[in-house]
Amino acid sequence: MASLVGTWDYVSAENLDAYMTATAVPDNLKELAKNSKPTLNITQDGDNWSLKTTVSDKVKDTTFKVGEEFSTKSLTGQDLQCTVTMEGERMVETQKAGDVTIVITREVKGDQLVSTMTVGGVTATVYFKKA
Repeated sequence: MASLVGTWDYVSAENLDAYMTATAVPDNLKELAKNSKPTLNITQDGDNWSLKTTVSDKVKDTTFKVGEEFSTKSLTGQDLQCTVTMEGERMVETQKAGDVTIVITREVKGDQLVSTMTVGGVTATVYFKKA
């Protein structure tokens, strides 16, 4: 779990456009996302974790405890119910928005943090390197 902690800079993404279409991201935000290089900051303080995602001028800062459901909003403003679990060294976040479920898995592979996002059979992968 400690390997996830730190600031991570965007390297590349695979299948992001299809994923954004599957999650109903508006076209103007798709263009912003395609041209942005997000930063992910993960911190841990005892049982409390924080995920801070910065994309251009948008910041999503979420604090949670592993295994406890919490409410948050997506970068597009959509209400989400989330639960984060740890599976070994992998952080698995399950987001629910109405009847849609998104699963985001974050894990360190080599010197990269790999974020795999799946919704309705569509998967995108985003790669980050430690800042």
